[in-house]
Amino acid sequence: MRIAALLAAACLLPASIYALGPDDPYPDIENSEPLSQTELRAEFTGKTHVGSYNFLNPNITTFAFEETTSDDGKIRHIQQGIVDTGQWEIMKNIICYDYDDPKLLQACFRMYLIGNCYYHYQVSAAGFPRYGFTARSVIKGDVPNCEPSYV
Repeated sequence: MRIAALLAAACLLPASIYALGPDDPYPDIENSEPLSQTELRAEFTGKTHVGSYNFLNPNITTFAFEETTSDDGKIRHIQQGIVDTGQWEIMKNIICYDYDDPKLLQACFRMYLIGNCYYHYQVSAAGFPRYGFTARSVIKGDVPNCEPSYV
């Protein structure tokens, strides 16, 4: 009886929830190319990205962040009112952030673009993606067209 009730309830759910599998809206990093050095410069230099992390940090209760990558190589990162500053650089097809706070380690990413959403995949010291995507962002002012909602 319970199984029949669950099946009946499932039939009443909107068809759109069946459209994508759990990994479909994310980049296929084994077969897709990350943004190139030229593309990274165009998409990040002098821009502010807003997005959300795929994890929470201690003492921070929001996934949302804002990060400005200035033309002069400086960064300004804001999450839950906490401002971190530092430097950013691009090496080949990897973008790296190095914060002034000594407790924050340098983090480097390969970026993948789906629609207008940037997927940040942290890379190991050897340059390989680790642990799935770290964050998702859009250029401030853009309406994200990635699903599920990024914030």
